[in-house]
Amino acid sequence: MNNKTVATNKKARFNFFLEESFVAGLLLEGWEVKSLREGKLNIKEAYIKDIKGELFLVGARIDPASFINQKDQTEPGRFRKLLLNKKEVEKILFAISAKGQTCVPVKLFWKGHLAKLEIALAKGKKSVDKKQTKKIADIERDQERALKNYK
Repeated sequence: MNNKTVATNKKARFNFFLEESFVAGLLLEGWEVKSLREGKLNIKEAYIKDIKGELFLVGARIDPASFINQKDQTEPGRFRKLLLNKKEVEKILFAISAKGQTCVPVKLFWKGHLAKLEIALAKGKKSVDKKQTKKIADIERDQERALKNYK
């Protein structure tokens, strides 16, 4: 169970230039932890938001696991507080206050029995940059196929 990845945000690497990354804890409820163990998480549309000087994960969806009785009391899309030290929070807040920069979740993983979220400061890509990224990925994939067929 150590260092097991629960979910990755593949769109983050495609839509943004990822610069500096941080590892944050998450303030979760009991049913959310159980659902994460089943892998019921979606962070594709998620982002980090500043609310009164604290950072929150917004747009992430944790669906209730099948065995949870109180489904009517769960809130899958609620804001979840990120747990970081003060210097990291100040650094992220300063960076996202700059024009054109945001903070996005990259992946959620288990570190021992704790759920950790890797977040990164990011700048948006233009469509030309996205085409270039796709072109490079296609070339690499073709090279791997050719190497595989050669063996």
